[in-house]
Amino acid sequence: MVHAVSDPSSSSGRLPEPDPSHTLEERVVHWYFKLLDKNASGDIGKKEIKPFKRFLRKKSKPKKCVKKFVEYCDADNDKSITVQELMGCLGVTREEGKASTRKRHSKPSSRL
Repeated sequence: MVHAVSDPSSSSGRLPEPDPSHTLEERVVHWYFKLLDKNASGDIGKKEIKPFKRFLRKKSKPKKCVKKFVEYCDADNDKSITVQELMGCLGVTREEGKASTRKRHSKPSSRL
């Protein structure tokens, strides 16, 4: 049997089982969000988002996109990111009972 990576905040030392109704993409976002949310406050603050921004700087082009990441994802402008805001920012959405991954702010394409 495969065990989850230990989480020091849980009493048993294991992460809770994932919600079976979530898609793989949703599970990944929830898992990574919990890793970033060091104080388990339910949101990722300025200091907690630094490792993710560092990762994005290495992988993303153009670099200016990373600088605006928090502003782009922070829908309510409270200087922190909730799991729902992160899911929306990464394009992980649930439509009509099924999940889909899409780009945020994308325009529908029209065929000529």
